[in-house]
This record gives sequence, C-alpha cells and structure tokens, in this order.
Amino acid sequence: MTYLALLLIFKIVVTAVTVSLPFLALPGAKLQAQFGIGADALPLARLYGIAVTALLVGYAGGFAPAQAGVFPWGVVIMGIASNLGATIGLIVTGGWRRSIAAPIIFGAIAAALIASTLSPALALSRAF
Repeated sequence: MTYLALLLIFKIVVTAVTVSLPFLALPGAKLQAQFGIGADALPLARLYGIAVTALLVGYAGGFAPAQAGVFPWGVVIMGIASNLGATIGLIVTGGWRRSIAAPIIFGAIAAALIASTLSPALALSRAF
C-alpha cells in the first residue's frame, strides 16, 4: 500500500464519519443541535452531506492509480483545495471554536497532499 493510498483512505474515513454521515443521517433536531443549524437550513445541510459524499467518491478514484504507481494529480489538487479551503474557512469563520480538531485534521491532510506534490515518487512508494 502506498503512502498516498493510505492518506486517501484516512481522508475518506475521517470525512465520512465526521461530515458525510452526520449531515445525511442525523435526525433534523440532532443535526440542528450539534451543528447549530436552523430548521430552515436543513435541506441545505442535507445537500452539503451529498456534496461531501461526492467529493469522497472523487478521492476513491485516486486510490487505484496511486496503488498502480500513477500519481493522481486531479484528485490530489481537488484534495488540496477542499482541505485547505475547509481549514481556512473554519479559522476565518470561527468554526474552529466548535471543534479545534477539525481544522487541525483537515489542515494536516492538506499539508500531506501538498507534500505529495513536491515528491510524487515518495508519495507513491510502498508504506508496507
């Protein structure tokens, strides 16, 4: 398994558990309480869950090429934009106050993806 493939798996699992599943599966009242979402915004919150799930499908598309030794540039650039954007958005809006872990984790993923672009050969080397 390559380092990049491991990173993609980590990203998919963390985001599915912390973002996609809550926004898609939590009952409306619990979603409102946990994320501070008003009742009028519930449809938009559900659409956000669908959009994030679509991003995870994109990340999954990078797994096979990474395992085959081909650097998935599009997936990595998408990941940098998504994770760096999420980190900056959480910091700028004060969303980090709800969970300091979120900008740290998404920022670390963005940093790892940026590092992978600087050394694709290392990112595609076998971790085990």
